[in-house]
Amino acid sequence: MLVQRTVDFEDPCWVGVFERLAGRRREAARAVFGAEPNPAELYA
Repeated sequence: MLVQRTVDFEDPCWVGVFERLAGRRREAARAVFGAEPNPAELYA
């Protein structure tokens, strides 16, 4: 299983994209953090 997260600033918010690849299946989720995310939000 491969997991990847990308966090970018899309003015005016921070946005995270979380991707998981397991076998031939790919899943993704998008989270809008608003203010700069803290480590607890990124690793939850």
